[in-house]
Amino acid sequence: MNSINSKLPIALILLLAACGRLAFMLVYPDVSFPDAVAYQTIGNEIFSGQVIKNHIYMPLYPIWTYIFEGKTVLILADIGISIATVYLVYLLSLELFKNKVAALLSSLISAFYPHFLFYAVTGLTETLYTFLLLATFLLFYKKHFFWAILLSILSILVRPSLDLLNPILVVIFIYLVHGLPWKIVLKYLIIYCISYILLMSPWWVHQYQKYGEFVRLNLGDGIVLFSGNNPMNVTGGGVGRKDGTSDMDLSQFDYIKNPIRRNEAMKKEALNYIASDIGHFIELAGIKFMRFWRLWPHTQHYQQWYIIAASLLSYGIVLFLAIGFIFRNSKRYFRMLTPIFALFGYLTLVHMITIGSIRYRFPLEPFLIIFASYFFVDVFKKYEWLNWIKNKTLYSS
Repeated sequence: MNSINSKLPIALILLLAACGRLAFMLVYPDVSFPDAVAYQTIGNEIFSGQVIKNHIYMPLYPIWTYIFEGKTVLILADIGISIATVYLVYLLSLELFKNKVAALLSSLISAFYPHFLFYAVTGLTETLYTFLLLATFLLFYKKHFFWAILLSILSILVRPSLDLLNPILVVIFIYLVHGLPWKIVLKYLIIYCISYILLMSPWWVHQYQKYGEFVRLNLGDGIVLFSGNNPMNVTGGGVGRKDGTSDMDLSQFDYIKNPIRRNEAMKKEALNYIASDIGHFIELAGIKFMRFWRLWPHTQHYQQWYIIAASLLSYGIVLFLAIGFIFRNSKRYFRMLTPIFALFGYLTLVHMITIGSIRYRFPLEPFLIIFASYFFVDVFKKYEWLNWIKNKTLYSS
């Protein structure tokens, strides 16, 4: 009976998370984001045996969209993953801080966090990618290194952002967090390399059939780097806009018909521009940093007062408390949290160099929630009401 009672709070939170997401699905307007439409098209191409026409997306989420074919079915599948992510937030918080009150608070926040609700119903990669990222970190913390490595590689097949960081995370987790010898580190780096080749090789075969030469990931890096680093970009943001304006002019590349050579030309032009105007690059990097960590969306479509208020009352408060955690608690847990800090620094730097958007920040927000919840509980642990909750309901076993 005590075991059941100890699991009841998180079970109730997960039920609330399900109700919240289903309710949001019913009230949120049916918006077909261009990326979501592209994922569905790619999924159909993959399973019809065609070569994928798109050059910038990875294949795993399109495969997911095909398996859960149909708008409603896909949203329900993403909602299921989003609910599972709430549970991962709980488990990861518990693993890091051994504090059930903080773990339950972090999961409760995640259950109703607006960005969780939004991405659960939009048919975008964020929900699946964030689930894989949190599961990877949890497995690494629990010393299930092999499974963590497999999920980290699968996350690349959803979005390739951490392709360069993943091997570094293997080293940080095994050597720094768990204090294992270098021969163990080397063993799992070899396992990572072998697993990487095995899991990525079907994609490489497809890319070779498509382009006639080896392409390891996709051809999205050129356009993203050029978009963020050219004379027309003054906002630090996006690839283009529907209203006819854009942050770049791609006409100079129209004469290049080979997509690989065009991608290389975009990268070269972006790097040349950075070298020729380093002052503008540094200025834009600061603007991109502010966009990446912005308190509410930059896009004009989301400037309604209630969206800004929801962002300030959710992400704004979480960020404030997470900063409090950094100053109050991070020194005590620094070694344990080094992989998370490395993730934060890496993604921030990548988007200071390329383009800044709060969409790319979302995978970091569950970690912010975990930090904020622990900080809140740690600050107010002296209060009787918190001790009463802890003693009466949360620590029964």
